[in-house]
Amino acid sequence: MPTLRIQAIVPTGRSIDTLLTDCTAAAAAALGIPQDWCWALFQPVSAGTYAEGGQVWGAEDGNRAAVLISITALEGRTAELKAAVLGATARAAAASLGLPLQQIFVEYRDIPRGQAFSGGEVA
Repeated sequence: MPTLRIQAIVPTGRSIDTLLTDCTAAAAAALGIPQDWCWALFQPVSAGTYAEGGQVWGAEDGNRAAVLISITALEGRTAELKAAVLGATARAAAASLGLPLQQIFVEYRDIPRGQAFSGGEVA
């Protein structure tokens, strides 16, 4: 099950519920799996705790600061499939938050087999 961890200063007037469900839907579609096999967690970034270079962002900067997304999943997917899920998730987050795609950063990390526990067993 892929997990998505989304960190951001929330842009004014945007729904985190929509962000989470849009991103899990996009990731699942790109991976060819059911949406309920994707998990997402939103971690709000507090004012003054986020910097890009020399700029520390405040609460009013949610419409300018980058959104950081980490996707973690068991190893075994092709480079093409990883690229598809990265792009789909970035586009979904940008659309949901009303931000330009250039403000979305997404990374993909593989979990080696035998280093995760899910469904009652080591995967």
